[in-house]
Amino acid sequence: MPRPAYGGRTTCESCKAIDVRDLHRRGLLRAGRQFSWTWRSRGQPTGEIRIRSEVNAVVLEFNSRTRGETEWKPIEQRVPIEWTECHLGGRRPWFRCSVSSAGRSCGRRVALLYGAGELFACRHCYGLAYESQQQSRSDRNLSQVQKIRMRLGGSPNMLHPFPQKPRGMHWRTYVRLQGRAQAAEAVWSTSMMGYVGMLRRRQAR
Repeated sequence: MPRPAYGGRTTCESCKAIDVRDLHRRGLLRAGRQFSWTWRSRGQPTGEIRIRSEVNAVVLEFNSRTRGETEWKPIEQRVPIEWTECHLGGRRPWFRCSVSSAGRSCGRRVALLYGAGELFACRHCYGLAYESQQQSRSDRNLSQVQKIRMRLGGSPNMLHPFPQKPRGMHWRTYVRLQGRAQAAEAVWSTSMMGYVGMLRRRQAR
């Protein structure tokens, strides 16, 4: 299981994950399909499992070793799949988390399962947090501003001018995003000014 960053909760982003939407887009959920799924980091493989698709389910085959153990053991985990109708036609798949705790099955309908322990389970079962939840309020606001800047085709660098409205975007959408960015930037700027003031006071002692 991945270790928590900076003493906080383990994050979703630090764990190996299986996205049922990705499997569906690749046509891998058809009954009878068997394939390998590999995770990579910086171009290097970091893990692999075998997946077998059944009618409304997938079977995950992998080796697992919990923290503190030295031997790997083979695991075969069956995960049900539920389909829901989309408003514009077609169907969308969901995993039904199959992990049990205290004699009760989780059963949550989720798009992603995480390999944060012996089995693949939803983030709720493993108590995982998103990286954004681990950030300070100042960092979250800075990230929000940078995402909006890049969405508008601009640079995330706060020293660069705020990007102009992209072609094809409604003015109402642009003004809404601009307002959100300005509000988040104001909070970030206030936090930074307070931090700089604190450093100056420490240096003056």
